Order: sequence, then C-alpha cells, then structure tokens
Amino acid sequence: MTLLLGAALRIVFGRWLLMALPVFVAPAVVGASTVESGQTLALPASEADAEFYLKRGEDLSGAHQYERAIADYTTAIQLRPDYAEAYNDRGFAYYLKGDAERAIADYTRAIELRPNYPKAYNSRGVVYMAHGYGAAKSVPDFDRAIALKPDFRYAYINRGNARLVSHPWLALQDFHRAGMYPERTVAMVGGAVCVMIVGIGWFRRKRIRRARGGA
Repeated sequence: MTLLLGAALRIVFGRWLLMALPVFVAPAVVGASTVESGQTLALPASEADAEFYLKRGEDLSGAHQYERAIADYTTAIQLRPDYAEAYNDRGFAYYLKGDAERAIADYTRAIELRPNYPKAYNSRGVVYMAHGYGAAKSVPDFDRAIALKPDFRYAYINRGNARLVSHPWLALQDFHRAGMYPERTVAMVGGAVCVMIVGIGWFRRKRIRRARGGA
C-alpha cells in the first residue's frame, strides 16, 4: 500500500519538482524596459555598481540569455566579493544551463556568505534532487530552508517530492502544509478507474449473453 501511494503521488505531483527555484521577473531598468535582441540596455550611473550588474543579470536571465547573465553576475561578484545574492542568482543561471556542479558551488558559496539564506538552501536542494544526488543530500537543505522560513511553501512541496518514494506519509504532511491534498486527486483517479473497469465488465458480460442468445 505504501509503495502504491508513493507511486501514485509521484505521478500526480512530479511536475512540482522544481517549483522552488527562483523565477526572475525582469525588474524595471531606467532607459530600457526589456533586453530582447536589438534593444539597448540602460547604462549604469556608475560602472562600479554591483547592484546594477545583479539587476541586469536578472533581466538577461529572464530573457533566457544565460551566458550574458552569468557574465553580469560574475562582474557583480568581482565588484563585491561578499554578494550572496549574486552567487545565488548565478547558481540559478548555471542550473538552467544544465551545469549542476557550478550551480551547487554557487549556492554553497551564497550559504557560506549568508548562513540564514533560505532561498539558497532550497534551490541547492532542488539541484541535488534533479541531478540524482538523492534525498540524503536534498532533504537536509529543504529542512534548513523551512527552519529559516517556516511558511516557505515551495520548500515543503520540494521536500514532499523528495520523500515520495521512501516516506510517502511524510510527503503527504509536507503537501498538506503547502495547502495541497494529492490524496484527493489520487482518490478521484482511482474512482474513475474503478468506474471504467466496472463499465467494461458490464459490456463484456452483455456481449457474451448476446452471443449465447440470452440477451
């Protein structure tokens, strides 16, 4: 029963695996509203402005220009070596490029610089989970993210996904804390399957009776 529940929940909720990674909404930049090809980026008031490069990197990442975003995050880090947000955001860009090792390294550095950074813990946990490191690596990061931010909904969802196979009942508790009730969906699907099976059986019996002349 436990294995069946875990499998069912994985099918239903597998798509929430990566919900906690930051989704960048392009912030307003003076002089330019977008970084689409052919348009001009705003110039900074000072080229030695780490925050400018961080914000522009977020714009570029939002436009899926990850190489350029990484370059801006790197510049921000060079200007301000203790910039935890720049490491976190560069880790996200590396993750989207499929470079898990560099993403993990950047998230780890962000955590070293700011030990109470729940987003970095959560995002590193997602990379661990998505790249085969397993629950032993990912769950402690989700635990820490939740300890730092008890209302961190995405961390609960991600920890629930990480626990689906080994601890489905704990996974259910995490989903409930996130305001999600997957067992209801599972029950609805199971009910629909039962109705379908009963219907198929009824039609088969009817056809057999007709074939025997008993209809």
